[in-house]
Amino acid sequence: MQMDLTISDIHSLKKDQAFEILAQISRVEKKTFPANEAFPFGEELWRKKPNTRVLYVTRAASGARPTLLAYALYVRQRGVALLHKVCVAEVYRRQGVGLQLMNYIRARLQREGCQQIHLWVDKARSPARSLYIRNGFEEREQIPDYYVPGRTGIKMILDLVWLC
Repeated sequence: MQMDLTISDIHSLKKDQAFEILAQISRVEKKTFPANEAFPFGEELWRKKPNTRVLYVTRAASGARPTLLAYALYVRQRGVALLHKVCVAEVYRRQGVGLQLMNYIRARLQREGCQQIHLWVDKARSPARSLYIRNGFEEREQIPDYYVPGRTGIKMILDLVWLC
């Protein structure tokens, strides 16, 4: 199902707007991930860090402020981007939001000359792994106890140069 979504970069916002989005992201982050895995989406992320990007997905409701549906954080290092965090708020999962966000990220990084996207995902997070595989990522490495004892991390890579 295709939704009418807007995908934006917090760096395109004024300071107070960016802080409001970061606060919304932080609330979703804390609901979604265990405390030891929750990323601190603080105000310092808004400051211009040339290699770090926070993207967020909204859908406008008529007459209301836009609703945060999902977000992503990646860091670029030359031709490689590390996709550090992708999260769709629970009520919007399995509606195509993650797929649209991933398509946007892939297209944006290709335009910027990025050659690969790397990420780590918990082996137990089947829906996330499935989303990444549908977007062309390949599982390349597994590390037992990557997150905590008993939780295996899987390194996934998407080669962008072959998609041109």
